[in-house]
Amino acid sequence: MKRIISLVLTLILLLSFTACSGNFAQVDLKEPIALTEDGIIEKSVFDKIKNENAIATFTGESGDFKYEWTVFGSDLVDTRDVNLSLALEKTDKGIKIKFSEAEDFGFPALLSIHLNEKWTANSATAFDEETAVYSVSVTGSKTSILNISVNKIVAECEILPDDTKQEENTSSTESNKDTTPSNNQTNKTDDYLSDVKESDDRIYSDGKNKEKDKYETDPVPEGKPMPVEPEDQEVNKKKSYTCTFSIECSTILNNLKDLDPDKRELVPSNGVILAPTKVTFYEGESVFDVLQRVCKEKGIHLESSWTPIYNSAYIEGIHNLYEFDCGELSGWTYCVDGWYPNYGCSRYQLKDGEKVEWRYTCDLGKDVGCDWMG
Repeated sequence: MKRIISLVLTLILLLSFTACSGNFAQVDLKEPIALTEDGIIEKSVFDKIKNENAIATFTGESGDFKYEWTVFGSDLVDTRDVNLSLALEKTDKGIKIKFSEAEDFGFPALLSIHLNEKWTANSATAFDEETAVYSVSVTGSKTSILNISVNKIVAECEILPDDTKQEENTSSTESNKDTTPSNNQTNKTDDYLSDVKESDDRIYSDGKNKEKDKYETDPVPEGKPMPVEPEDQEVNKKKSYTCTFSIECSTILNNLKDLDPDKRELVPSNGVILAPTKVTFYEGESVFDVLQRVCKEKGIHLESSWTPIYNSAYIEGIHNLYEFDCGELSGWTYCVDGWYPNYGCSRYQLKDGEKVEWRYTCDLGKDVGCDWMG
């Protein structure tokens, strides 16, 4: 009888311990975890993520929207219960977010909001009234996904596509533009090249060419800079300018199931390898020239190979993330001022003030706003 009583007491203690430890043991971190109605994730779950150095995904819904949080165990230090639920509302120009949590999580988390439409913008910004609070990357193939690295909680904010602000600024100054042609503009050099723009010695496409060039480049869209062959580029180190460079791989965070398991530790929890950084370049340098220098100065791994058929360097890997590491359609591509050039980075000659973004794609460019690759 004493033995039976002892076994019963042991069982009671075990059940009590399990009850006190929450759902620590029951959570499968390899699968997305659906948020309950109250949206609260207990401290024990975050402890499990931390102890296993895992990457966990929590999914929720708000009206017609679906959203998910991605949490990296390596980012967790002090843990507590956290409410991950939020309310999403479509506005005239963007998406409004209302957070249920009133205080900061104590760790960074990636919020991915799945839209039911496709945004043309490659990036967006979240505003608390007039103050910018979050930078937002826009990914997704058929519909857009808004990715936000949340470090600080605000009561509510509105996400606006970056081109919305640009359009507002453009419309406000449109009436003040001088449309008189500049006397400094040169004549066209042939039927397929446009005038050289004022204060810019590059040649731009007029959109008339319908054939590929000898390096298999499709016709360059009207108004975009024509490629300059590396052998024709003359670098003048007496003239220096600035541009903005960034490197990010947030698309991988939306496709973790396809990522090579050996590469998971290489992916930053916010997808940002190099935040937008103002860098100096010399007159005549290409995007590839500057990428090489930036990566060397910042200690970022870079591997490339020369591709004669395209007369350009091909970027195989950055930050030890290579093509095909996140699916058979994955790899690196670049964007300049919102346009994905249809020629190699060695043939794109930079001009002052341009914004260059290197982005990892998991769907042959479609998930980062580049449609011509597919």
